[in-house]
Amino acid sequence: MKKFLLFLLASSSVSYAQEINLKWAEKIPTKSDISIIGGKGGFYYTSHLNKKDELIARKYDANMNFVKENNISFNLENKKYSYQGAYFVENDILHFIREEKRKEDKSLLLTGFTDFDLVTKKTINVVDEADDDNKILNFGTRAISPDSTKILVYHERVAKKKEPTILTYKVYNSTITEVVVEGEVSLPIKAKNYYTDDVKVDNLGNVYVMARIIKEKNEKGKGLSEYYYKLVVFDRNKNVKEFDFDYNDNNISYIDMIPGKNNTFFCTGFLTNLKGGRKKLISDEMFFATLDCNTLTLSESKMLKVDGLYPDKVKKNEDFVPYKIRAIYEKKDGGYSIVAEQYKLEIVTVSNGRTMSTHYIYYYCDVACVQTDNKANVQSLTRIPKYQKNAGNPGIISTFKDDKTYIVYEDLTKNATAEDDKSTKRNTKSIFSSDSRNSLYILTVNSDGQSNKDILYDYKESKIQPYIHGSKNISPGRILLNAKDQLGLLEIK
Repeated sequence: MKKFLLFLLASSSVSYAQEINLKWAEKIPTKSDISIIGGKGGFYYTSHLNKKDELIARKYDANMNFVKENNISFNLENKKYSYQGAYFVENDILHFIREEKRKEDKSLLLTGFTDFDLVTKKTINVVDEADDDNKILNFGTRAISPDSTKILVYHERVAKKKEPTILTYKVYNSTITEVVVEGEVSLPIKAKNYYTDDVKVDNLGNVYVMARIIKEKNEKGKGLSEYYYKLVVFDRNKNVKEFDFDYNDNNISYIDMIPGKNNTFFCTGFLTNLKGGRKKLISDEMFFATLDCNTLTLSESKMLKVDGLYPDKVKKNEDFVPYKIRAIYEKKDGGYSIVAEQYKLEIVTVSNGRTMSTHYIYYYCDVACVQTDNKANVQSLTRIPKYQKNAGNPGIISTFKDDKTYIVYEDLTKNATAEDDKSTKRNTKSIFSSDSRNSLYILTVNSDGQSNKDILYDYKESKIQPYIHGSKNISPGRILLNAKDQLGLLEIK
């Protein structure tokens, strides 16, 4: 086995090799939390509901100075609609609205445009519709291609248990003036065994559906998982291709399709061993395959053993939290910087004989950054211990610039000097906990795996607390931070 470097923690100094600027805009008078639309042309955009329940979009300059705001109103007669978000496309912002036609028992997905000066255009388009009944799944699902030229809308109709699910999809151009490809198809999989995990569209208009399949009894071989993943591709000529992901002696604990350069997707994830014992408590093996969108060919999965993702002793099931890949960045030498975080959801149902209650326990734990060469061989691993169980502001967000990876997250201030798992304090939300105990951190990882962990600021010094899951990496070295009623720009110079 090829040896590689493991960096657990380097330092907690507050000096930076590169200058990091953090600017905050003024507070927004809002009824609900803001949503980040994104940034383009040196300007940044948000949306929120004001106290009159009006949808307001705001525009800021590069210094986080407020430029203007406007009421995004498409003059819809029916008030039974909800705002679904927006994409940047060419010279406009494309907005999505879901409308419920109660008298007709229909759901509509609408689109409308504003320009970058927040002026609303008159045209409203119905891009998807379905009967409003319990047989429709995932209505309103949408995706945008990596180059922002194709828009996918998608929903499913559940069939009987022994029949396949019906998939309905449409791919539009970015101006919603042309349907590039559309289809209503069924898969050769019984509906009871099928679960859609993700849908995507590429720059050419090909549609990808990643599905989790429960195996039939005759498919469950020795040393095989009870389920597998199938990637179904509907190309722009309506041909269908299928790729199966199933690995001997392993469960797939996580799988994803992440866009790469030159019309590619990375099909990657983590595995957990089925052989029993301690091996069941760790997921330290990755699979990594590249899908060429031009030819719709999938490379053979490369297996990556990543030692050091877990402490030496993992004793309890509670301590096992599988990893989920958050981002893959391509380096100048053709290698990769892979950002991952431990994530797990436990659903616990309790009964007292009369009533039942369900509890959701969310774990967001250790952060890992894996460096590979241009053949995807692991060269180094940087792991930062972190334990967030039902924490108030969990998760991470990252960006990449000049072959350096920057990971932003919140943790207890006292963990600034923690050097290993034993010394890392657990961050769990309770009636006795307070956000003032926390700080905003940034982890900088060089291409050789050397790292620095720094505190951007302590919440005792500033009460501005960015919501990690509502923030967005908008371009290399730039992260828009969402503090619920305030927008911030974190910029790597």
